[in-house]
Amino acid sequence: MKKTLLLTILSLLSSFSFSQKELAKKLIDTLASDTFYGRGYVNNGDKIAADYIAKKFKEYGALPVNGDSYFQEYSFPVNTFPGKVEITINDTTLKTGEDFIVAPNSGSAKGTYRLKQITIENYQEEIAKEELQSDRKPVAFVINLPKANGREGYFKQLKLKKSIADIAPLFVINDKKFTWSVAQEALKFPVIEIKSEWLNNKTEVALNIENKLVKKHKTQNVLGYIPAKRKCKRKKFFVFTAHYDHLGMMGQTATFNGANDNASGVAMMLTLMKYFSENNPEYSVLFIAFSGEEAGLIGSKYYVENPIIPLDKMKFLFNVDLMGTGSEGIQVVNATEHPKEFERLKKINKRHELIKQIKPRGKAANSDHYWFEEAGVPSFFSYTLGGVTFYHDIQDRPETLPLTEYDDLQTLIIKFVNSF
Repeated sequence: MKKTLLLTILSLLSSFSFSQKELAKKLIDTLASDTFYGRGYVNNGDKIAADYIAKKFKEYGALPVNGDSYFQEYSFPVNTFPGKVEITINDTTLKTGEDFIVAPNSGSAKGTYRLKQITIENYQEEIAKEELQSDRKPVAFVINLPKANGREGYFKQLKLKKSIADIAPLFVINDKKFTWSVAQEALKFPVIEIKSEWLNNKTEVALNIENKLVKKHKTQNVLGYIPAKRKCKRKKFFVFTAHYDHLGMMGQTATFNGANDNASGVAMMLTLMKYFSENNPEYSVLFIAFSGEEAGLIGSKYYVENPIIPLDKMKFLFNVDLMGTGSEGIQVVNATEHPKEFERLKKINKRHELIKQIKPRGKAANSDHYWFEEAGVPSFFSYTLGGVTFYHDIQDRPETLPLTEYDDLQTLIIKFVNSF
């Protein structure tokens, strides 16, 4: 009889665990689908995502924070590519996102251009020569830059690219991984990273690249909370955050779906919300889905400067991103800033044998936790390690995510919250 009861309990626990992972997969499949346009700034992708998340907040029992609205609205400038982003060489149209990418701060260019090789040493001289020969067909420069030497080297190369792109389109050879981002400004001409094979022995290229700088893109953070079971503790909040925005689209054919970054983090936040709505939390739990993270942590900065729930009411903040793997454990940013809480997290993991390892990392301005920590809210930022490495590219799609340690990681986070 006891054995039968034990098996029944284990079966129910296994079923709960399975359903959470399956729910997460469904959420990720939706958030990272093509119908959300990469949750960026083409076709209102971020607004579609925000509406979907707010709907889930309501469905999972979270109450609105901003009056009767789940939204905190604000705006910022963003460079977009809603039209054509095409390169044609010898009648072959290259694949956007696979054969080339345009830099996020690229301007527009349309027409046929002569290709001219330049180097770091001679680019100023070659640009000067071209400016003296204005009667010739427009030129596009090609440069093969060495690996940037540290932060200083990176910004030096960035300055070089900008100076050239004010004069003409610039091709930068990249035979490794294409990684995209979001910019709040636009150059006069495009900077294009391209695989060397496409320019070998080529003298001309046809460009049709259209950018649109939106000076005030309207967007929103999404907020909701689960009240504590006891009224006396409802004014203190444990906070979960995850950014829902991604990179959007590069032209009409390349979508950056952002399954791991960060549909997986939003899914973790939503399944935690569902759990706490069904299991009365000791303290109120606030959930914030930020926009503008990929453009420079803009949504979280806006919230910290315009808080709806005051910052001094926040006991602890846990920011989640890249939750789709975990075979090698997790990394915790700010572990060195909050050693007691970090040790507590490790002890919980060891006691329950949940994930392989919890690696500490120091302070870093690499996600939305940063502004809260700077403002005095103790914060962790966690992301999974191991597994697929797709990041800021068109390969980061739902079918690539194994969700290896999703259930164990959720259990770890829940037990950590309940330890306060």
